[in-house]
Amino acid sequence: MNTRSTGRLRMVAAMSALLSLTCASGALAQRPASDDDGWYVRLGTFGFVMPEYEGSDSYKVRPVPDIEITYDRFFLSRQGLGANLISTDNLTLGASVAFDGGRKSKKDVALRGYRNVGDTAVGHIFAEYTVDQLMLSVDVGTDLLGDGHKGTEATLSATWMLNPFGRTMLMIGPSLTWASDDYMNSYFSTTVDRLAPTGPTQLVLPGSRTGYKADAGFKNAGLTAIMIHPLDENWSVTGFAGYSRLLGDAADSPFVKDNGSRDQFMGGLGLSYTF
Repeated sequence: MNTRSTGRLRMVAAMSALLSLTCASGALAQRPASDDDGWYVRLGTFGFVMPEYEGSDSYKVRPVPDIEITYDRFFLSRQGLGANLISTDNLTLGASVAFDGGRKSKKDVALRGYRNVGDTAVGHIFAEYTVDQLMLSVDVGTDLLGDGHKGTEATLSATWMLNPFGRTMLMIGPSLTWASDDYMNSYFSTTVDRLAPTGPTQLVLPGSRTGYKADAGFKNAGLTAIMIHPLDENWSVTGFAGYSRLLGDAADSPFVKDNGSRDQFMGGLGLSYTF
């Protein structure tokens, strides 16, 4: 399996979320060798169960597209537009730019009365090193426009790639995410500057009162497992499960401690076609 493809796909499954889902930040489909012309295309869709917001104890089900178009060193996928600047049998270094949808306060009653985290573009620098069946990776993402969280996330992860049943592939591994002051403040603080102009329909829950300031630090630790079963040369079915535990100032935020949960779960099932 191509090293870059494995890492890119792993970040799809982890989502930033866990991900940073996370991402954090494993593969969502097993990638065959590229054709001689350098093109690789994968199209599919996933049904995901995930928290309403990072730290929520309410869950939602949503469809998530699985798209990757690659030509030589360049790729366009759910992780954005990017390129592998260095690519060897063991080491891959690259960069990408992706859309970040932020967080809308209307999505959950625990967030109402607080400012949205706006849409923005996030620049990523990533590195992946593979030895036998183990891949070590780091991904650093920064708000490029200053319209969203205005901060930086860095995720370290390890992934073991196994073939327990014939062609079926299993990828499993832990991750750890650090976030900057600006990122933590945008998503987890309840200070006065995070309040939105209030209206007659807006509500600030007693548990989400002002005054809590989240600082930089480790945001979460997680474990992700992905199983891919090829149906034939083109079609594959993928199952995904993930767990993340919020840490430090993220876990102590009123959004989490009073109105949510430190324990975050995700799961999904999808079908994709590769050609």
